[in-house]
Amino acid sequence: MKKQLIYTVAIALLMSSCGKWRDKRDMTTSKDHNQVEGLLDDMFKTVDQISSETPGIKLFDNTCVDNIIIDTTASPKTILVDFGQDDCAGNDGRVRKGILHITYTGRYRSEGTVITVTPENFSIDGYSINGTKTLVNEGLNNAGQPYFAVSVEAQITAPNGEWTASWSGDRIRTWTEGYNTPINIWDDVYQITGSGQGVNRNGVSYEMNIEEDLVAKVGCAWLVQGVISIQPEEGADRSIDWGSGDCNNGFTVSVGNKQYEVNGGN
Repeated sequence: MKKQLIYTVAIALLMSSCGKWRDKRDMTTSKDHNQVEGLLDDMFKTVDQISSETPGIKLFDNTCVDNIIIDTTASPKTILVDFGQDDCAGNDGRVRKGILHITYTGRYRSEGTVITVTPENFSIDGYSINGTKTLVNEGLNNAGQPYFAVSVEAQITAPNGEWTASWSGDRIRTWTEGYNTPINIWDDVYQITGSGQGVNRNGVSYEMNIEEDLVAKVGCAWLVQGVISIQPEEGADRSIDWGSGDCNNGFTVSVGNKQYEVNGGN
């Protein structure tokens, strides 16, 4: 009888341990992708802030930039944004350092303009970003809103090299608010659609689709709204829901009939 009781307890503990391990595994891809979304969106916001509507630089309110170098004689034209070699907390609370190389064929608001962003020793909140992000101004949609085709090839490395994840994707980014107030960058809002694929920190591949438009505000460091679905190579499909507009680093992960509330983290 005692042996049977011991076996029963052991099996229960084993099942509980396996359940916790599965839960942790289920969260890994979601957490990694949330980091990727936020970091790459932050790079776009830098381009949005610095890109020029007139010959010169649009208002760029970031006290952490050590230097900006513009070469309008090159083809395509280039901008170098240097955040310095030391961590610096910006007005939005995010900590940056390193260099962003930006090339552009025309003005930010001009249809047909191609803008490419390439980081060099660049990090946000300790996460290093490598790769390339390309934006093409596709003109105005039927609602008269500017929209951009965005393609990304990127690799994210966590602080202290703890883990690495990669991501590639294609998106349409529509400028839904703030495009009529070029002097004020902080009211800019974008809606994002598209899909992509990535590899999480454990080497597990996954596919991603945006099910409900993502919403990014220049005035917020994180996505504020939208739902994506993730189909990992291993494990069950899951979704990430960023809520309904609040500016916080929280999101909800749904896997099967389970839901997990997450507040940032790595």
